[in-house]
Amino acid sequence: MRPLYCLPALIALLTPLAQAELLDDVWERGSLRIALEDNSPPYSYRQDGKLTGFEVELGRALAAELNVEADFVVDEDGKLLDGLETGRYDIALDQFSQAPQGDAHASLEYSEPYAFPLAEAEGDNGVVQPLAIPFQKGNPAFRDSLNRALAKLKAESRLGSLSEQWLGKDLSQPPVAASR
Repeated sequence: MRPLYCLPALIALLTPLAQAELLDDVWERGSLRIALEDNSPPYSYRQDGKLTGFEVELGRALAAELNVEADFVVDEDGKLLDGLETGRYDIALDQFSQAPQGDAHASLEYSEPYAFPLAEAEGDNGVVQPLAIPFQKGNPAFRDSLNRALAKLKAESRLGSLSEQWLGKDLSQPPVAASR
């Protein structure tokens, strides 16, 4: 009977190993499934029938850093986070801020910020709303690889160049606080 007492502990230890890691799935598939809208210029939109924009080019660059193809899936704004939770997509690019999205999307986590635009809504007083990439929680290897890819794009100034090309200025670094 003694071995049965150890069974719950053994199951608890092995469960994380049995869970598939998103990064493995991406590499096995050979593509990064990227959800976005196609009506949000200059971030993502269709021009002459082809997807283009800042987040489209960012998605391509991230996929290249992960050594896979970018597989864009166009969906409606309200369905992007739901699609992440169900595993329909690997990431979503749609100007998501790092601010918590509430309990409705508690199964998601966010990458390090990739852009730091100032809030433009009246009454926001120019507050910086860092943009980050949501994906399913519980994927530490994927999170680390995604953050390394973003860091490399920043370090090589490719993210800043994309930002200048599509958004008119480099938003890849947080704004420097004004000294008093």
